[in-house]
Amino acid sequence: MNWIIYAIACVFLYGIMQFFMKVSSTGSNPIVSSMVFIAAQFVAQILLGAYFISKNGAEVNYATIKYSIAGGIAAAVATILFFLALEQASLSKVVPIVNMSVVVGVLLGVLILKDVMNLRIAAGIILAIMSIYLLTNSS
Repeated sequence: MNWIIYAIACVFLYGIMQFFMKVSSTGSNPIVSSMVFIAAQFVAQILLGAYFISKNGAEVNYATIKYSIAGGIAAAVATILFFLALEQASLSKVVPIVNMSVVVGVLLGVLILKDVMNLRIAAGIILAIMSIYLLTNSS
């Protein structure tokens, strides 16, 4: 399957995920909601992962496992913080700010992985930052 199809599917699934995170964080303890979310995600990840491994095989690069662990820890902390933010603010304000993670990812890719930064990417980052201002300061 083409990578762009995966990426577009992620856009919709992450949007749906954020909606359900907001709904579950209101009227409930956001820490408990985040724990249930992570537990459900874990079960789904194991089941779907096992399915894809059974189809494609399991090739493991043990040298990179530490990065998966670090990413998982960062995701867990971010998830808890996201639920706490959603408890206190509207989805329309929290989601645009949280999705600035794209800028962090791009910058880390450029600085550490030597991804190419060109004028178009730089302009995209600037426009993304401007969009945060517009989205979070509306009445």
